[in-house]
Amino acid sequence: MGESFMSYHSDPLIREYHDRGMAKWMGFYLSEHTARMKTEKTKRNLTRPRKPQMNAIEIAEILSTSYLSKNLVEIQLAALNPEGEAFADIIGVVLGFDDTTIFLADATMEIQAIPNESIHHVNLAKRPKWSDFS
Repeated sequence: MGESFMSYHSDPLIREYHDRGMAKWMGFYLSEHTARMKTEKTKRNLTRPRKPQMNAIEIAEILSTSYLSKNLVEIQLAALNPEGEAFADIIGVVLGFDDTTIFLADATMEIQAIPNESIHHVNLAKRPKWSDFS
């Protein structure tokens, strides 16, 4: 309806109007949306340092300590993203394990199964103090 209506209109300004499409809506972004896009961009551009490779005995000792004391652990996987950088650490508490897999509960209480051979580095995480929360 838009094109046919505009081509037969009596006013020459309406007949010759060129619609810019979505370009005319770019000024209508909400400030919350642009702030969210900015935080997503900084999160994507965040570089994570590659931690040193640990052997299986060191990894097992730290994971068993986490299992027994219910302390948080930070696990860095051996896999790299397409840019060759490390993924974000997986943070959680070890719920259990078997010969090939570690079962970890993260902050949202979702259980993740992590294969033993995919672990590159692991360390005990520091618990935040109540005074650090704002």
